[in-house]
Amino acid sequence: MKKNAIIYIDDTHAQVTKAFEKQARIFGTPEYREWRAYRQDFPSAQMVTKTIKKNTSKRTYKNLTYANMERFLNMQANGKELIKEFNDQKAIAAIQQNPYRAVLAWFLTKFPKYDEYKAFFADNSEAETASEKETVDFPLAANQ
Repeated sequence: MKKNAIIYIDDTHAQVTKAFEKQARIFGTPEYREWRAYRQDFPSAQMVTKTIKKNTSKRTYKNLTYANMERFLNMQANGKELIKEFNDQKAIAAIQQNPYRAVLAWFLTKFPKYDEYKAFFADNSEAETASEKETVDFPLAANQ
């Protein structure tokens, strides 16, 4: 879609970009004049912006940096050997087009369940709320 284009959907709707919609609301801009001319042909038309569907189940590795991987490896029982292997993988991956992706692939195959701690914390929070509910139901000695 061109930046300054209005795409006809039907007599009551026209698809525009967010940038066009923002500029069309400012008096005197070229987008404003173009929208006004469009509204002369279709008086009941409304602007509709195209929304992009986002994949909510997509796994991201935003916080999985080299430093955080190294911290994770240090916390393991055989941390020294894992750090040596990690550094070897970084050296091997240096010739790759995207070295980080190669090291990340190694890390994920080595520790496929590294992010299960999220489920652990979720289980703990559910257990804490259940225990809080149990303690709230007990009558206090002063109220008897």
